[in-house]
Amino acid sequence: MNNVVVNEKEKFNIFGEISNGSTTNSTSSSSDVYLSTGWPTFTTSFITNIVIGSVIMIIFFFLRIIYRNFYNARLIKSNGLNSVLITSPFQWIIYTISYQMESIFESRGIDAYMHLQFLYLCIQILSIIMVFGIGILLPINYTSITEETANVVLNTLDTVTVGTIQPNSKRLWAHTLSIPIFTMVAFYFFQKTNTIYLEKRIRWMSKHHERNYTVLVREMSRSISNADDMREFFSRFFDSKAILSCHIIYKEAKLRSLWRKHKHVQRSLERVLSESDIKGVPPTRAVGWRPGMFGGKTVDSVEYFTKKLEQVDKELRIAQEEASIKKDLSISQDLAWRVSNITPSNIKKLTNMTSTAGFITFSRMAFASQAAQCLFSKNIEKFKVTPAPEIKNIKWKNMIVPNRSRFFRRIVSSIIFFVIFCFYTIPVTAISAVSNIQTLSKVPVLNWLLEVVNLDDTLRGFVEGYLPSLALVLFLALLPLFIKIIIHFNKEDTRTQFYHKVFTVYWAFLVTNVFLVVSIAGTVLGILFKMLENLTLKDIATLLGQSLPKQSSFFINYILVQALTSVPMDIVRPIELIAGIIRSSRESSFGQKMKALSHDDPTSLNSIKHARELLIFVITLSYSTLSPLILPFGLLYFLMDFFVSKYNHIYSFCPKYQSGGMIWPLVFNRLCIGLVIYQLTGIGLFVLKTFIPGIVISFLMPFFTLFYWWRNVDKYKKPSSVLSLDICPEEDYFGNEFVKSYEDPVLSIADLEINNNFKNDHNFNHHNLINKV
Repeated sequence: MNNVVVNEKEKFNIFGEISNGSTTNSTSSSSDVYLSTGWPTFTTSFITNIVIGSVIMIIFFFLRIIYRNFYNARLIKSNGLNSVLITSPFQWIIYTISYQMESIFESRGIDAYMHLQFLYLCIQILSIIMVFGIGILLPINYTSITEETANVVLNTLDTVTVGTIQPNSKRLWAHTLSIPIFTMVAFYFFQKTNTIYLEKRIRWMSKHHERNYTVLVREMSRSISNADDMREFFSRFFDSKAILSCHIIYKEAKLRSLWRKHKHVQRSLERVLSESDIKGVPPTRAVGWRPGMFGGKTVDSVEYFTKKLEQVDKELRIAQEEASIKKDLSISQDLAWRVSNITPSNIKKLTNMTSTAGFITFSRMAFASQAAQCLFSKNIEKFKVTPAPEIKNIKWKNMIVPNRSRFFRRIVSSIIFFVIFCFYTIPVTAISAVSNIQTLSKVPVLNWLLEVVNLDDTLRGFVEGYLPSLALVLFLALLPLFIKIIIHFNKEDTRTQFYHKVFTVYWAFLVTNVFLVVSIAGTVLGILFKMLENLTLKDIATLLGQSLPKQSSFFINYILVQALTSVPMDIVRPIELIAGIIRSSRESSFGQKMKALSHDDPTSLNSIKHARELLIFVITLSYSTLSPLILPFGLLYFLMDFFVSKYNHIYSFCPKYQSGGMIWPLVFNRLCIGLVIYQLTGIGLFVLKTFIPGIVISFLMPFFTLFYWWRNVDKYKKPSSVLSLDICPEEDYFGNEFVKSYEDPVLSIADLEINNNFKNDHNFNHHNLINKV
């Protein structure tokens, strides 16, 4: 067998051309094995990625010491400014690896735990199926190269793919059995992770925390205009002692605008006071358009912001009192009154004064759990009750948006996303074409490409292997920015919901454009010129069956770029570092500098990472049967990503809230979709190979997966959404700690009083400072 391959290599040069310059008919000759430079391309890409990844990690080692407040923000916030920083080149790696997962759940939260658990799940699955893929499938593929292998250009990487096996060969039995085996392995670990998620979720929901005593009520009746009306309505279903407090979310635009203005002025005052204390000189600011350095009028910054804060504070208190007064929204039956007073502006004003959302805090978790599972109106669109999100997770100004309005907003954004979907297929297809220089060189105007890259194998490897994958990674890295801008239009009411939408859309983009478009476009482009010849349908099917596994070469290079370039960049986070340095330069106190450095929400970063990780898993699993050589590189990616993500969760990320691991159900759904894609890929392979047993067995697997998917969702969805009554803590909670926790911040009078005291204390210190000067 090997002699056959050697003889074929001697007959053809590295570009698949006959050494004596003659040509061969691709359809008539069955003994022509075309070999091209696969290993030089792969080797160049592999070495390039290793060098770049090593340089990035060396740079990170020094950056984590220089900018310790950024790369160790979580550790410093937990243990204080005097936290010991591990500076040993290897000790911090050992500490990160040995850090227990249970400790991550207790100290870093359920979101970080489930993210790492998902990566660990991928590592387990790929480790097991790699034994079968590398140990059985790869040798079968390699030893299947015969004189009958033809009609497709094979490089030395493609010789270990299923493309070397002839149609209807008995060797395909191994590939047929691999699909149910890999599916069962995935089922086992999916089930295991679901069980872990449920256990951690129950522990999270049963903690003594304000969120577990509170529910969110949406789409309330218009007759409920304040908290008293809300309490009166729900007192019909619960004892009055069971309800600790009710808080309605107000729609007054003026009130919310004044609140935002107040927070901004208060923040500016705190900044200039801190600057005064540190520099010892009262700061000044220009009044008017001319800067002070050019002769413009200046005033004392502290006095300026103090007066401004007092003015805004007075306006805000008046607006708060007006909002707290019970409003009579009933309409008089007098016809003359209706004609003279019901105008579009009055109707809009009355509508804005009412709200359809609010929070109820109960004295026991069991009452909150009951409320979240009950229907309170025969109209199922009214009084929708769900467990409350954490306070810092709420986007208050979006809570008042009706579901109907949000539904139409989502339709508009979906149309925009569809247009972007279509646009992105063009450059992705072009990038896929660049990865096959030999095919492009057959186009008359592009035949010069072959002469250029033929000058050096390393150059060709760099152009065909590394550059297309890097270009695709960079091109898709811009996509999340556009997705976030569009989803902002949806007015999602929590940050978790917002980032879940970003994750969902970005994952769909990646799977469609990276996996499906590249696979289909690469397969067709690889045999495009042969398909233009006078071929039968059977010949085209044979060509497609041999060309589809060839795309694994591109995806191996793509995974290498992600594992050794993108993942190391995730631990450096240069954009977040630069933004943090700029923000912290505006602050004076250490606490504010730390807050500015760790300002970025890790949920935003993790939503993008989840989508990217799922894409790598789908690619690796889908090509595990076609080209088992992809499995070690997929495993390498998840090992690298697990270490980097674990470091970030332990040292760097400072989440302001916890979503309760709610992204895992979304991830599980897409894992099942990825499993179905893998099975459909197998069906397509066996159809092209005309292997009937493979078609029959593979055809049944998607139905088993869909049934398994449905059973798991039905089994775990409700127990993980609300706390079951038999495990709710039985003691009542009568403290005042949670009474005002979910009060709309625009009504937080107590916070204003504290802020006034803070302001007065600093004004006293400032006057002393002025007298000293």
